[in-house]
Amino acid sequence: KTCIWCYLLTMLKKNLLIIIPARSNSKAIKNKNLIKIFGKHLVYYAIKIAKKVKEKNKLIFCSTDSKKIKKVVEQYGLIVPFLRPKKYSKDLSRDIDFVNHAINEFYKNKIIFKYCLILRPTSPIRNLKNIDKAYKILQKSKNATSIRAVTNPKNNPFKTWVIKKGFLRPILKSKIKEHYNAPRQILPKTYWQTGNFEFIKINFKKKLNSTSGKNILPFMISGNEVLDIDSFSDLENLKKNMFN
Repeated sequence: KTCIWCYLLTMLKKNLLIIIPARSNSKAIKNKNLIKIFGKHLVYYAIKIAKKVKEKNKLIFCSTDSKKIKKVVEQYGLIVPFLRPKKYSKDLSRDIDFVNHAINEFYKNKIIFKYCLILRPTSPIRNLKNIDKAYKILQKSKNATSIRAVTNPKNNPFKTWVIKKGFLRPILKSKIKEHYNAPRQILPKTYWQTGNFEFIKINFKKKLNSTSGKNILPFMISGNEVLDIDSFSDLENLKKNMFN
């Protein structure tokens, strides 16, 4: 125990690790993270807001498996000391994979972090005041494990179905009789998670079991902030609303 404690004393402690995940081989839009919006690569807008986050003791890192993306983000002032392995960059890879890869690699280089912020390039319309406010809320909370941006859903999930053995079955259970036939006004209030931002408590660990934990705080956002690019129609909608 003494040896571990002495080792930790030699580590460089940072308050915040900002991860911008930007893998290659996106399917719906080829090289999505490098498409240009008003003359700038999509990934640029995440870098721009990351630099403005009110935390002096921070490190901004782009988690990518692509040398091409690495070269582009370095042109915007970031240093990418290591690439993400391809095994963590597949279509079905989870967020926990690139988060743990990043914090573990920095741990090996004796850099540890108290908090992490994930800024996805696919949600380029952000409100800096909201991000800073959410960060403060998480810092003040003793029990919260994370805080994420959420919004009001377009559709209520209590009216969502799955098909089992050829028949419709409600995806959710509730105490309301036939909630799928009930008026929306009496259904439980639900929220939709967005890709705008997520803060996580790392607490100087080198590995996490979850990127959210059990006690997730909500931070409501609305309007253009909820826009996320998954298709070409999303891209056109973004161009119309980017500076509105």
